[in-house]
Amino acid sequence: MYQILTKYFNKLFFKQWIIGLSNCDIKEIIRSKTFNQDIKWYPQTPLDHFYADPFLLKTGDGKLNILFEDFGLEDFYGNISVQTLDNEFNISNQKILLDTRSHLSYPFIFEENARIYVFPEASRSGKLSCYVYDYLNHSLNFVQEIINLPLLDSTILKHKDKYWLFGTLKGDSSSLELHIFISDNLLGPYIPHPENPVKQSSNGTRPAGNIVEVNGTYYRPSQNCENKYGESITINKINVLNELSFNEEPYMLITINKENQRKHKVHTIHTINALDDIIAVDGMKWIFSPFDQWKKYLRDRRYLKQYSKVHLKDSSIEPVIFD
Repeated sequence: MYQILTKYFNKLFFKQWIIGLSNCDIKEIIRSKTFNQDIKWYPQTPLDHFYADPFLLKTGDGKLNILFEDFGLEDFYGNISVQTLDNEFNISNQKILLDTRSHLSYPFIFEENARIYVFPEASRSGKLSCYVYDYLNHSLNFVQEIINLPLLDSTILKHKDKYWLFGTLKGDSSSLELHIFISDNLLGPYIPHPENPVKQSSNGTRPAGNIVEVNGTYYRPSQNCENKYGESITINKINVLNELSFNEEPYMLITINKENQRKHKVHTIHTINALDDIIAVDGMKWIFSPFDQWKKYLRDRRYLKQYSKVHLKDSSIEPVIFD
């Protein structure tokens, strides 16, 4: 009976992904195994847009920017947008960077040789591409295709003069199987790790942000999808990473604390990234709005019906719906 009541109670609340920032050192969070930060959340209106997958960037003019997925319920796909912030973390400007008319998300950033490279997830296209960020014009300029696979949440680490590309593959195992690809160059070519999939688990597999190095050890944020998509973040400690083997173990769990749940109505978290002493996260906010939740439900059903023949066995569709 409790589960039935909970199910229908949840239908009264509209769930919207939003972005939050906090002044803190992610390395200290890892050292202390404690995540209890005061987060400044950015609710957006109207309710037909979700903001998720935030990545932080300071451009040549010294301004702080957030690159993120802007998912519109009406068009039912995400584009990559940027917000420029002032010193008080207030948004001074927002602009769409990349709109391919197909779903984009997780704009992973890698800086090298004074260039800012962005690798947005575009799994529906079946390939991962690289762009260079022009901060003067706030634009993303295509460089080249990196790998012809439908990778989700691609995350790159440079380790021992090689580039290690982490991600999961679109399909039934999108949150269950971790794959690694290796290259001598950032732009490839990448070859698969011989142990692929290097990990199989619903908790701690799918990437959830930049890999962090603390005292010579790498810590990899990952999604905990054990009970539902985007429930929380598991930080893994990487024990072995070489061209023959990979091993990691759960190190700590990051959840939204009770204060944030009570005060801001944010209940889940599924991405974390850091720059200097600032972290960016996303969370699902619950808004009491039965009418908007019902409209969203009908839109979701129409979308699933329209694309059921193509995506019938595509478990990666769940994060697109954000429900």
